[in-house]
Amino acid sequence: MNRRSSPGAGQWLTVTILVGTSIFLLIKLFQFASLRGNFPTGLTVAGVPIGGLSPAEATNVLTNRYIEAPVIIYHGQDRFEISPADAEFELDLEAMLSRADIERTQQDFWAGFWGFLWGRPVEVSPVELSATHNREALRRVLADISALMDEPTQPAQPVPGTFSFQYGETGTVTNIEASFADVEGALYRASNREARLVVEPSNPERPQINLLTRLLVNSLQDYEQITGGAASMFVMDLNAGVDEIAINADLPMSGMDLLKLPIVLETYRLLDQEPTLTQAAWISSTLSADLSNEGANQLLRFVAGQDDPRLGAELVTQTMQRLGLVNTFIVLPYDSEPPAGTVRPSTPANSTEEVRTLPNPYLQTTAEDMGTLLSMLYYCAEGKGGALMAVFEGDITQTECQTILAFMLQNKIGSLIEEGVPQETAVAHRHGWISDTHGDAGIVFSSGGDYVIVQFLYKPDWLEWEISSPLLANLSRATYNYFNFDNPYLTDARTN
Repeated sequence: MNRRSSPGAGQWLTVTILVGTSIFLLIKLFQFASLRGNFPTGLTVAGVPIGGLSPAEATNVLTNRYIEAPVIIYHGQDRFEISPADAEFELDLEAMLSRADIERTQQDFWAGFWGFLWGRPVEVSPVELSATHNREALRRVLADISALMDEPTQPAQPVPGTFSFQYGETGTVTNIEASFADVEGALYRASNREARLVVEPSNPERPQINLLTRLLVNSLQDYEQITGGAASMFVMDLNAGVDEIAINADLPMSGMDLLKLPIVLETYRLLDQEPTLTQAAWISSTLSADLSNEGANQLLRFVAGQDDPRLGAELVTQTMQRLGLVNTFIVLPYDSEPPAGTVRPSTPANSTEEVRTLPNPYLQTTAEDMGTLLSMLYYCAEGKGGALMAVFEGDITQTECQTILAFMLQNKIGSLIEEGVPQETAVAHRHGWISDTHGDAGIVFSSGGDYVIVQFLYKPDWLEWEISSPLLANLSRATYNYFNFDNPYLTDARTN
């Protein structure tokens, strides 16, 4: 006989289940209610989970992740830890936690409880990071790292035993402006707080003109100490117009054949038409290596307008004075003896207490005067104005200046300035030498830039060609290599 379950037992089981469920729900409800004051599950602030945390606990977590945790900065392979406080980094905790609290209070109680009960939190909106830093403070931090780790470039130096230059060594430099993006990105991240500085190669600059100056000064001082003589030099960068080298450039020197250039210039200033064939021959002879002085003296007669070359010399001198070349004068024509009573003109250069170069009393100039005159001629020929055009407006033309330089370009001697530059380089110059003084003054038209170079050497009694020629060539070579630093003239410098 089958037995059937009694209705009382089934009811008891149902009651038991209901009571158990109620107790479970009450416990969960109590747990949820006790957590209701904390931030909702799944909420993130500034990328940091703070669900279930109290405001105080959330503050500690955020502070630990953003303020106390260092930012790692790499300079190449070198690692640095910086404190966010060094960049005056600050969290706006009040604003962020206030928005987080809004997310907490906006949750429906029973919806939140249901999500809690089933482990499915109600969706909440993340709170974005709110923070600030001082970029200038961060710049100082990065600058300190840069100062510690950057490798300075080594400057260009003369190549030992030569008259050329070499680049210095490449260094490194931190590009702080370009580094900010990565460093600030790391500063505003809760994790992976690493950044790399932008470190760039720092290429050495081409040598400054003071490097050439030192090389020239050293060579000229050696000459003076060995010979007991005197040296004078003037260099001008015709492109920059501001870079000059003046080494004893105000020493009065014998003008020699170099002062034939002012004679030709004055001739063209007075010409109202193209020179005749005869005049052109005189000009060519005056500006070339022709040893005869006849052409120069004939031009002085033309300048005078009569058969009086001494008057012509006086007029040439007046023109030089008008151009501001106060240390340049011609008293007598070439190959002439001074008449009784002839007085040497007094200039700032020859009025010093000791004139150690013993210049010709009646034919004088300085390296600076000759260099300045050449620069005037160059700017006139290039159509860039200058003193010639300003002082003698209408009397001297660009074409005439170009013609003078063309004659000077035909002066080929293969030594002095010319020997210090490649054969294909154009040199418009006028040289000269007497027993105790050798000189050369010219314009070098080089691929690296055009420049004026004037050189004088004096030695008491007699200046040997074997001493002056290699030195003047090497000084010219050093100057050429400075202006053509990337393409120097590297043939062996002369030593004898």
